[in-house]
Amino acid sequence: MRTAKSIKGKVVAKPGRTAKAAVAKASKVDAKPVKAGREDAATRGDRSKRLLTYREIRDQFVGYQTLNVEAGLRAFERDKADLLDLGVPIRYVTPDEDDSLEDGGYVIDMKRFKMPEVRLTADEISALVLAASVAHAMPGGTYPKIVDLALKKLAFDLPELPDTPTEFPRPANNSPTVLVHFPEKLVARPELAEIYATLEGATRFHKRVTLTYQTATTGLTSRRDLDPYAMVYREGAWLVVGWCHLRQEVRSFRVDRIREAVMAPKPKSPDFERPVNFDVKAYATRSPWTFTSEPPEEVQLAVLAAGAEVLNEDFGSTAVKRVEGDRTLVTFDCTNPEFAASRVLAAKGAIQVIRGEKLRARIAAELEAIDERYATELEQP
Repeated sequence: MRTAKSIKGKVVAKPGRTAKAAVAKASKVDAKPVKAGREDAATRGDRSKRLLTYREIRDQFVGYQTLNVEAGLRAFERDKADLLDLGVPIRYVTPDEDDSLEDGGYVIDMKRFKMPEVRLTADEISALVLAASVAHAMPGGTYPKIVDLALKKLAFDLPELPDTPTEFPRPANNSPTVLVHFPEKLVARPELAEIYATLEGATRFHKRVTLTYQTATTGLTSRRDLDPYAMVYREGAWLVVGWCHLRQEVRSFRVDRIREAVMAPKPKSPDFERPVNFDVKAYATRSPWTFTSEPPEEVQLAVLAAGAEVLNEDFGSTAVKRVEGDRTLVTFDCTNPEFAASRVLAAKGAIQVIRGEKLRARIAAELEAIDERYATELEQP
């Protein structure tokens, strides 16, 4: 591209009203320049009338009518660069490219100026509806109204609207309803709306929060400072993920177990920066076997054929699997005994605890609690 000093005719606009006016005028040029000989004389002559030159634009905008001609050209170049950065497809056409031109000028290719229409497939719409339904079910806040508006924009021209749990026009057919599970406690506790709003704001503004958190295993509450990196919806529960100053590592906390959340003062002044290499998606999709809720205990499980699907799950980087006859032994550091106990019980004998006294004791306590519950129900008249 030629410099301002070597080009006699260019079009540019000053950001703001000047830029809008120049683009509006230049956007009338919607034909791509071609070499001479490929169009008839009338078309070439018409193009020469539609090109904008620097002399024309300078006459129309005071910003370029400087006493120092070079100063006007420099302003011209700066504004041209701004427009290009904004994505305006300005192209300079030289007389060598089109022999109908006496001076060079700029054209704006309208085909490139307008973004192509976004067309979503039915599957893509369904995925967005499912994701939006999760946000729509959050108590309080403005999410329900925002989600409804977004879904209407996404599906307003579809021949059949996607089904959704929101208040949204239904399709005429009897397509299956999209069902989304939401934690019962999240809906039952009205104060969770305020807690969620605090966590969402702290995540957005990079503010530290002080949590009062109730541990599921013991029921005890503790206070801890957290730098929230993200909020994640996983397996029927909202989690806030971030750096726990008490444990000095990244931890996740279930929102429905948070009793209080207080954001640090000065909301617009960030308290931390999320690590550049922190992958929220990878952290959210990690295996529950690797969650850290308690100090590690070396555990060995014997997995029989009926429970073989669990062998495809991630037990952590320290896990060792060894086939022994008709079973597979899995040895790993168990840091999430609550989940491990639930998986062992759900396997109905297909997973056995060979080593791990704490895990074995937890499973025994669970079975005892179940026995007491049903024994009490049977004793009632």
